[in-house]
Amino acid sequence: MRLTDLVHRYENNPLLTTRDLPGSDAVFNCGAVKFRDRYILLVSTSIPGAPGNGRNIHVAESRDGIHFTIRPKPFIEAGTDGPFTQFDYDICDPRITVLEGKIYITYPAHLPGVGIVGVLGTTEDFETFRRIEYISLPHNRVPILFPEKINGKYYRIDRPYGFYGGSMWISESPDLTYWGRHRMLFNKGSQVWNSEKVGPSGPPIKTSRGWLVIFHGVSGAMMANSAYHQGVAMLDLNDPTKVIALPNQYIMAPETPFERVGRVQNTIFCTGHVVEDGQVKLFYSACDTCICLATFDLEEMAEACMSVPQGKW
Repeated sequence: MRLTDLVHRYENNPLLTTRDLPGSDAVFNCGAVKFRDRYILLVSTSIPGAPGNGRNIHVAESRDGIHFTIRPKPFIEAGTDGPFTQFDYDICDPRITVLEGKIYITYPAHLPGVGIVGVLGTTEDFETFRRIEYISLPHNRVPILFPEKINGKYYRIDRPYGFYGGSMWISESPDLTYWGRHRMLFNKGSQVWNSEKVGPSGPPIKTSRGWLVIFHGVSGAMMANSAYHQGVAMLDLNDPTKVIALPNQYIMAPETPFERVGRVQNTIFCTGHVVEDGQVKLFYSACDTCICLATFDLEEMAEACMSVPQGKW
């Protein structure tokens, strides 16, 4: 069995391009959630001349999960004043987690000459956004929250990185602000597709077998042959610091022309998904240029994740 056979791309991809946001030169990595009767994407955008290196985060909304309209006004905007905005330069890659009935948003924010930190914020209506706290030190750009407490603790996955590339770590917290008990989940792999670094994609998904974690694996970063794939892992339901499955296969690789050619070549990058009726709707960016859709059956993927050959990590 190949994990790639379980993933089905929407035949009319891409869903969103620069045509949907006049003046932009990219709409890409998005958080995703089903909110009331709408699908909401928090879309990373690049608009030449906009504050903060031109990158902001916009809301896109849809009734059917296919046809989206992007609001022209940024939802999270670089260069604004207020608490926890010092690092709001070059902001992108938001993740959305619904936790205890509240909507939390994490995103990486950058201060030139210092580095990248993870910011935690919240919204009640996707009209206004409130920053809560910095929840990681530099350099750490992708804190992803679990959608529920486990044994009375909040958990997150992130990717601190440095000279040796990137590995995936898990931490716990009593209150979403103070984080500790940091443990490495797994390092970059021995396969070509994950040999440079790995990092979490969207929030972990609870299945009957464990927590399904979608992550990105990178090969040849900063080189002409670099590529971003999507992989999966499984964590123990009651102790998510334990990895119980880690296939040596990826679930998605760049294939189509718009997944191979764009601002960042050969890139499939997901920061958001919606789980509905047992199906995972994976909203992914192609080449940091446009947004596409793929789907897979959640329990089928979880079972396959446990049964296919496991990798050396």
